[in-house]
Amino acid sequence: MGRLAVFKSDCGITISFGEKTYFVDKAEAFHNIALKALEIDDYIPFYVEVARREGKGEEFVQSLRNQIHKKQIEDL
Repeated sequence: MGRLAVFKSDCGITISFGEKTYFVDKAEAFHNIALKALEIDDYIPFYVEVARREGKGEEFVQSLRNQIHKKQIEDL
C-alpha cells in the first residue's frame, strides 16, 4: 500500500494516497466520518474510502475484516 496523508481545510478534507489525491467536500456524508476518525487518530476509514473510490471497496473491506479476525485469533 502507498503512504496516506490527510489534510483538513475549511472546504473539506483532502486524502493523498500514493500518486492519487481525493477531495472530500464538507457536503459529503463521508466528511463527518472523516472528522470523527481524525479525532481519534483512526485512519482505517480513509483507506476504506480510497478503496471505494477506486472501485475496490468490497474487496478491501473484506480484506480488512480478514486481517482483524486474524489479529483477534492471535490475541487469544
